[in-house]
Amino acid sequence: MPKNLVIVESPAKAKTIEKYLGKDYKVMASQGHIRDLHKSDFSIDVEHGFRPIYEIPEDKKRCVADLKKATKEAQMVWLASDEDR
Repeated sequence: MPKNLVIVESPAKAKTIEKYLGKDYKVMASQGHIRDLHKSDFSIDVEHGFRPIYEIPEDKKRCVADLKKATKEAQMVWLASDEDR
């Protein structure tokens, strides 16, 4: 595994960016958002400062597992997600 892991949302962006960064970088895609607000209980923990309650959707669990594995193998992780959340 290369020293640096860059996480982006789009698989197309991942391929393009990886070409420019070189051999010390691995670029992986999260394929969009990897967590959503929990669907029940209003998604807010009122008793703890109105903290949001997130969950990983079933269709993203494999992707999250792959990203976690890659982060353990990298020396540095760069999160380059979109600014929309």
